[in-house]
Amino acid sequence: MAFFQILTVVAFILVAKPSTSSSACENSTISTNFSQTKINYRETSNPSKTSTESFKNYIKTSCNSTTYPSICYSSLSPYAAKIEADPTKLCIVSLSLAYKAAKSASSTISKILKKNNMTGIAEQVVQDCFVNVKDSIGELKDSLDSLFHLDGADRKFQINNIKTWVSASITDDQTCSDGFDEMNVDSTFTEKIRNLVLDVARKTSNALYFINNNLY
Repeated sequence: MAFFQILTVVAFILVAKPSTSSSACENSTISTNFSQTKINYRETSNPSKTSTESFKNYIKTSCNSTTYPSICYSSLSPYAAKIEADPTKLCIVSLSLAYKAAKSASSTISKILKKNNMTGIAEQVVQDCFVNVKDSIGELKDSLDSLFHLDGADRKFQINNIKTWVSASITDDQTCSDGFDEMNVDSTFTEKIRNLVLDVARKTSNALYFINNNLY
């Protein structure tokens, strides 16, 4: 795999502005510190239209077996020319998108906590959710970092760690949602948080499917 090419793709994913039209139901750099290192995104290939369509078909076929195929295809298809038909690139890009969604959710929850005058149970539940999402971000970051450092000697051990971290990330997202249900907290802003975290969980679930089935 072209290591620099994948790094540029991930950097582009992490710095690109999120779409304002997507919803949870619809749909930088990988290092020990994502925020301190920058890699400029550059086009590394110029595939023909036929090739791009072929790569999109590969993504569509791959996504059809995931738990959330529609979200999977809508989020990954813009990167078809970069993923090509490479299963490892598919894992990396899908996990990068989950990481980006988690970062976005964390930023929004932080703003809600600062701007809304919440008290009592509502504030505690949102605070707990914020902590869970931050934990999810850390686990996804560790997973991505490990994906870029797979080697022959410890490859199986590293892949098992990646699977554990990604699974834990999904659990953290679920814990956030459960908190709203258990404490019966409901309002406009909590529904917004639910949708954001649900989007993270679904994208992470799809990424885990690819990791389970494409990394050996």
